[in-house]
Amino acid sequence: MMLYDTYTVFWRELKRYRKSRSGILIRLIQPAIWIIVIGHTFAGTKPLIQSVGFDGSYLEFMAPGVIILTAIFTSIFGGVNTLWDRRYGFMNKALVSPASRSSIALGKMLAISLISAMQSALIIGIAILIGVSFSNYLVIIPIMAIVILFSLGFSGISVVVAATAKSQETFWGIINFLGMPLFMLSPALFPLELLPDWLATIARLNPVTYTVLLVRGLMTGVTEGVSTALSLGVIGAFVIAMIALASYVFTREVNKPF
Repeated sequence: MMLYDTYTVFWRELKRYRKSRSGILIRLIQPAIWIIVIGHTFAGTKPLIQSVGFDGSYLEFMAPGVIILTAIFTSIFGGVNTLWDRRYGFMNKALVSPASRSSIALGKMLAISLISAMQSALIIGIAILIGVSFSNYLVIIPIMAIVILFSLGFSGISVVVAATAKSQETFWGIINFLGMPLFMLSPALFPLELLPDWLATIARLNPVTYTVLLVRGLMTGVTEGVSTALSLGVIGAFVIAMIALASYVFTREVNKPF
């Protein structure tokens, strides 16, 4: 029964996404600008990244970071639908149905993570068109699996904030406060070796760091001192923790007045 309820919520969210064509375009603009404009603007930093062992162009170095940037913002913004559901009455109907609150939260998170992967796939397509090469194009499959897993964790953050926020202003304020700092405190744009020691230490506590390194390793075949097993372990622990937290907070908070 819980699986069916989760699937029902999941499918509803996907149908809502399909109707939001303008939203799809808007969410693609920022990462597309990053990978096209910023990637070429900092092309001259190639000797800098080569000095820490990365033998490739800056565009190839930053492309994995932009893929993860897309995943972060698509998934962390996805919880706004929960606010709309609460404001316009759908959530009240869902709460009085036999569906468990955990299945509602999980259905939303799964849909958000799949949408995030689809958006990231479009960025991969843009990267290929502008000349980013892959060690093997078959690695796109595990990269998509990693993006879905990673996005599931960030969608959990989004659902937690949406369940506890009392207004849209609060939601957007918290989300913007979390999203960009987590992205910047990672090796998405520059190697950890170039960061000050105290920033590098903070970055090593960030799950975004391990996701970027894992995707970059798959795309380029270059490892950066972090094993695949460690990266997968950190991402897995992050996702499990966020699923548990989102389920608990959503169950406790969602029926409170909005």
